[in-house]
Amino acid sequence: MPTLPTIKTLPNLPALPGLDAKPFLASVGAGDAAIERIRERVTTFPTRVSALPTRVTTEVPAVVAALPAQVQEFAQTLPTQVQELPAQLRKQATEFPAKAEKLYEELAARGEKVVAELRGTTKTKPAAKKPAAKKPATKSATTKATPKPAAATTTPAAPTATNGSAASTSTATPAQTTLEGTNS
Repeated sequence: MPTLPTIKTLPNLPALPGLDAKPFLASVGAGDAAIERIRERVTTFPTRVSALPTRVTTEVPAVVAALPAQVQEFAQTLPTQVQELPAQLRKQATEFPAKAEKLYEELAARGEKVVAELRGTTKTKPAAKKPAAKKPATKSATTKATPKPAAATTTPAAPTATNGSAASTSTATPAQTTLEGTNS
């Protein structure tokens, strides 16, 4: 049987560029954030629906009574708001790239945690190059290769819901399907 050439024996092969997993991890993080918010909405839905009749009977009359005053106030402040609009838009346009980059970094970090949990491993390298302010990893190579149970992994910090309360987080079941299609 003939021997197959190895990479070392093949002449003039170009070096392969490193693949950046950050866009994938950011999309996984965005999906995880969306699922978390949907779960929070679904779990609080019965409470919000049961409170709706009392809110309608108490809050609607007060809002309707205050509406004429709000309309007059809006009519008085509208010219100044229109004058300030170009300056506000310029300010937002200059701040947008920094906000978008920060959100992208947060989503990539969140996605990296989710992927690590699904694989049953710990985070081995950061998704973004950050300053050396982080603590160096002191675990040995054997402990990094040992998968943790899904219930023992930590979950990312839950964002606050729009009503100011912390969003609920769910715990993973021990028999989750990993990316490779096997049960962990």
